[in-house]
Amino acid sequence: MRLYVTPASPWVRRVRVTILELGIEDRFEFVQTRWPHSWGTQTVASLAPDFLAATPVARIPALVAPGVTLTDSNAICDYLNAEFGAFRLLAREGTARWQALATIAIASGIIEAQIMRRAELLRGEKERSTDFIAKMRDRQFRCFAALEAHLPAFGGTFDLAQITTAVACGYDEWRYGPDWRNAAPKLAAWYDSVADRPSLKATAPAETPQH
Repeated sequence: MRLYVTPASPWVRRVRVTILELGIEDRFEFVQTRWPHSWGTQTVASLAPDFLAATPVARIPALVAPGVTLTDSNAICDYLNAEFGAFRLLAREGTARWQALATIAIASGIIEAQIMRRAELLRGEKERSTDFIAKMRDRQFRCFAALEAHLPAFGGTFDLAQITTAVACGYDEWRYGPDWRNAAPKLAAWYDSVADRPSLKATAPAETPQH
């Protein structure tokens, strides 16, 4: 299987952590993509044809597997969980599935806000909207605080709900600093308890290679 990646993307990290937790890394070819800082507001003209064939929306991650091409981290994680994890990381049905999806939705909302905030910050100082940046930051912190109510449902398995939550925490820590911890101190304590997992340490974010 071929997975298109970049080290700065929390969406990519979410899939890579899933792969490591399932112990199937040896099944993958990881293809590094490169992005200019204008990716958030301008069409990237120099993307490779094979990448665009895999993901016409030009987003990462993108997975090319036998008989299927997927270009969304939720779909990719769902596929990996079903095909290789026997639904260990996300229940196939029932209350446990819906509880996990409720957590994933909030944590994914944080990641979406993080990416939109980053894209706006990459614009020139005269072009960027400080109101929009503040709105995304407020959304992040509001969702971090909301996730504290989900902590009691976290079980012994580092499942997709916990993976997505940890990736959201880790990206904020790396990109924006520790301010999020003040909004959710209990969540921060939980994150510190899982941050040394091999799957998280092996996928620590780094700046995206540029053209």
